[in-house]
Amino acid sequence: MIVAVIGVLGFSLGVIFGLPVREGNFATVKIGGVTLAAEVVSDRASMARGLSYRSNLAQNGAMLFLFDRPDRYGFWMKEMLFPIDIFWIKDNRIVDMEERASPPAPGADEKSLPVYVPDVPADMVLETRAGFAAEHHVRIGDAVEIMGFQSPVGKRAGGTENAMSLSPGEQYTIEYARAHPSVGSDFKINGILSNPNGDGYKKFSVAYRSGDLVISGVMNVPSGSTPDGGFPLLILNHGLIQSEVYFSGRGSKREQDFFARNGYITIHPDYRGLASSSPNPALHHDFYEGYAQDVQALIDALKKTDTSLIDTDRIGMWGHSMGGGIAARAMVRSHDIRAYVLFAPISADAEDNFYELTDEEVEWLHGEYGPAGSPLYRKISPISYFADVAAPVQLHHGTDDREVPIVFSERMYDTLMQLGKKTELFKYPGEKHEFISAWPLASARALRFFDTYVKNAR
Repeated sequence: MIVAVIGVLGFSLGVIFGLPVREGNFATVKIGGVTLAAEVVSDRASMARGLSYRSNLAQNGAMLFLFDRPDRYGFWMKEMLFPIDIFWIKDNRIVDMEERASPPAPGADEKSLPVYVPDVPADMVLETRAGFAAEHHVRIGDAVEIMGFQSPVGKRAGGTENAMSLSPGEQYTIEYARAHPSVGSDFKINGILSNPNGDGYKKFSVAYRSGDLVISGVMNVPSGSTPDGGFPLLILNHGLIQSEVYFSGRGSKREQDFFARNGYITIHPDYRGLASSSPNPALHHDFYEGYAQDVQALIDALKKTDTSLIDTDRIGMWGHSMGGGIAARAMVRSHDIRAYVLFAPISADAEDNFYELTDEEVEWLHGEYGPAGSPLYRKISPISYFADVAAPVQLHHGTDDREVPIVFSERMYDTLMQLGKKTELFKYPGEKHEFISAWPLASARALRFFDTYVKNAR
C-alpha cells in the first residue's frame, strides 16, 4: 500500500517515488489476542512504497508505519493488489480504523482513488490482511503491544521510555533469551495415532502452547506399566524441512521408535509454522530462535502438567542438523536437560550457518544486523556461552556429510573440551548426513549415553 502523507508533512508524490527503497525492521505486534510479525517502515521511501505490488500478506503478517510525531496521516491504495485492514495507533491504543480497504480497479484514474484519513492524530499505522479486524473482534480503543524495534518516538504512554524497545537482532541473543524465558502451557494429548511398527509403545498426537502460539507434535509412550516417578523423557528436535512437505513427526521417526522401545517417552515438537502448529510470525531468518522457544516452552508446559506419566527431572534432548543447532541454544539457557545427543548438528556459531543461505539473504542479514564479524553475531551464537554448559554432550558426524560440514561438530567438541566439559565426538568414515549405514552403531552409542545420564540419573 502506498501512503499519501497529508496534513503537516505535505509530501510530493513525485519526490517520494524517486527515493530509494529500504527494507524495514521487524516487530512483534499483539493485537486482538493475536501475535503478528510486522515489517517496520519509518523512512519516507519505504512509507511511499508500503505494500504496493506485493501479491499478499502472510496469515500472521503485517506492516507497521512509524512516524516521528502524531498527525492525521492519510493512506490510499495506489498500486495495491489485495484488500487490507488499516489501524491508526496512538499511545499503544487503536484510535481509528478502516476495514477492507480495496485495491483500485484495473485502469482506474489515481485521482479517483479515496484517501483514508483518521478522525484523530496517530503516530503509528498498522496494516493487516483484510478481515483481520472482524475475525478477531478488534475495535477502536483496543490495546496494542509492540515489541522488537527501536521506536523513533522516544516516549510513549505515560511519558516513559518504551521498555520493550530493542535494537535490531537483540531479541535473538542468548542473553535476551535468558532474561525472557519461554512460557509454555496447556500440554494436551489429543488422540492416539496408528503405530505401523506394531507393539512396544503407543503413539499420540499432542499439542501445547508456546507463548501465544499452539505447537503440535507426536508423543510415543512405552508399553507396560508406568514406573514410579514416571518415564524418562527425550525431546527430539528434527532438522530443517520445508513446510509444504512436512507432516507431524517427520524427521525423527526411527528415533521415536528406537528410544520408545528402550523405555523412553519421546516427544517430537513440530515447531511453529509446521503441521498443525500456529503460523510462524517470523518473516525473515531468526537464527532458529523461534523454534528454540517452542522447544523450551514444551519443557515449561510439561512441568506445569499434573501427570504421573513423565518424570520431568529426567529429560534428555536429541537433535539432528538444524535440530542440533536448536539443542545447542538449549545447552546454554536450560538447566532442565540432563544430556544432549547431536547428530550432524549445524554450527553453534551463528555466522557459520550463513553458508546455507542465498547471497541475497546474507546481504539482507548484513544490512540489518551488521557486517561479517559484528559483535551481535557473537551474542546470538551459543558457542560464545559454552562455559555455561552443565550437561554432558555427545556428538556424531559423518565424514562425507555434504549438507552440514563435519568441522561444525569438531569445533563444538574442541570448545567444550577446552572448557573442561564432559563431551564425546564420534566420526563415521564415509557416512553422509542421514546416518544410514552408521545408524545401528550411532543409535547404540546414543542409547548408552542417555541411559547413563538420563534414565539412571535420579
